Amino acid sequence: MSTNTVPAALLAAIKARKFSSIGKMCAPGIDFEAWTPVGHWVASDGTTVGRILEVWFTPGAGSTIVYSNETAGARGAASLEIEVSWKLPPEDQLRVLRQVYLLTIKADKITHARVYCAGLHTDFPEVDLEKQRRNKGIIVGGKPGPGPRVVAVAKAS
Repeated sequence: MSTNTVPAALLAAIKARKFSSIGKMCAPGIDFEAWTPVGHWVASDGTTVGRILEVWFTPGAGSTIVYSNETAGARGAASLEIEVSWKLPPEDQLRVLRQVYLLTIKADKITHARVYCAGLHTDFPEVDLEKQRRNKGIIVGGKPGPGPRVVAVAKAS
């Protein structure tokens, strides 16, 4: 990933936990919205954007960027996908957070941002697949039930 792009600078600021510098990357009147399992986050100024990201990444310490991908498109469109891990005391439980940032950039400032996050991933619970299948009617009488139905839809002309 190039280090001289806005998404790369955003990634570096998140990794270094320099949240006030994230606010400086935002244009005045930024249109920022984010959706996470704990709520819908909205901001119209860089300071608030920086504070929102600080809330997300403050618990724990020692963050590591596990994965990142940056893309750029026409008319200032850009995206940043990241997966960050860090340990949360007291048991040093590993936390992993995956986020997608869809950005519009003008004059090296973020003017529009949408962030999507499925939430923290820790240990995945054991799942009784047979029970889930029975509950959903996928297994009938100990045998697999009918598969998904495919229905042909007439093409609108």
